[in-house]
Amino acid sequence: MTPDTSPPRPRRARPLVVVIASLAALAVAAVVVPIALQYANRGESLPLFRFQPVLAVAAAPCAGTDLPDPGGTECLRLANGVTVKEVAEAEAVEGTGGWAVEVALGPEDAAAFAEVTGKVAAEPAPRNRLAVVVDGEVLSAPVVREAITAGRVQIAGAFTRPEAADLARRLGEGR
Repeated sequence: MTPDTSPPRPRRARPLVVVIASLAALAVAAVVVPIALQYANRGESLPLFRFQPVLAVAAAPCAGTDLPDPGGTECLRLANGVTVKEVAEAEAVEGTGGWAVEVALGPEDAAAFAEVTGKVAAEPAPRNRLAVVVDGEVLSAPVVREAITAGRVQIAGAFTRPEAADLARRLGEGR
């Protein structure tokens, strides 16, 4: 018998192996990419809540993008304002008017809050009000009389103790 001296044939990839490897890579990407994005997003500043200047007030019911006040009697048209990126501390506190949530803002947010409260305080009514908006709901919209520069905010409303504790927990989760 004569030995085969022809050059070796190149190996052809088996189609089934290629398909299985491709599907496995897609499956890994489908699991890993969302997890990686979730961790990447943690480094970004996710909106926890907003302080939005009141532009106009109208009687309820609300139309368009206007939001109802906590009592549901007024509709507030709001400007963009400040999106809070860092809450240093949030806690439920009991005051003379009931339960509230005290929030300490991070340094960047404290500076932005001081700036927006200074501008709002100089406006005539109703533009001298600043809405506290969490998850698209107006929690309060008090009149601002002067710039608030200490970086601490008290969100007061008709909160029960559990509601104030829950809000403090939700706001503090972004720390």
